[in-house]
Amino acid sequence: MMRVSYQRGVGLVEVLVSVLLLSVAVLGFSALQLQAIKATEESLVRTQALSVIRGLAENMRANPLQLKAYQDAINATTPSTVVSCGELADNCTSDKIAVKEANAAVKKLKEYDININMVTCPGTASFSEIKCIIAAWGDTEPVMSDTANACATSMGVYKSGSTCVIVEAY
Repeated sequence: MMRVSYQRGVGLVEVLVSVLLLSVAVLGFSALQLQAIKATEESLVRTQALSVIRGLAENMRANPLQLKAYQDAINATTPSTVVSCGELADNCTSDKIAVKEANAAVKKLKEYDININMVTCPGTASFSEIKCIIAAWGDTEPVMSDTANACATSMGVYKSGSTCVIVEAY
């Protein structure tokens, strides 16, 4: 006796295998999409931080005698009082301009949840004090030290996994 069997339709095992393959592909795509969103978010914050601190560095370059005033205003634990320059030129000193510009930069970065700090760049204290403006976000602290959450080491080398930028100003 000869049996001829023709398969009709799709078997349950074949359907289950195809659903499994499809679900693995969708999960992989979802993970990839989440990574792309994180990278875009990181890029946006980095761009915002760089934009503000580069502007601040240019202001410092235009007012180089007041680096100490910039540093004091940036590193103040509480923002200094609002500094205003009147229409009279003698009321608006370079010191007041420095504090006003520093306060504006700190305020703008706080809007983006970015912390800022200004230190003397490692290895520059003896010949030419170059200031490092450090902007950090997330769990990273805007400091150069050997602590776990620091942006960079005490030698000025970025720590792996830190979320920060450092701009030199002089």
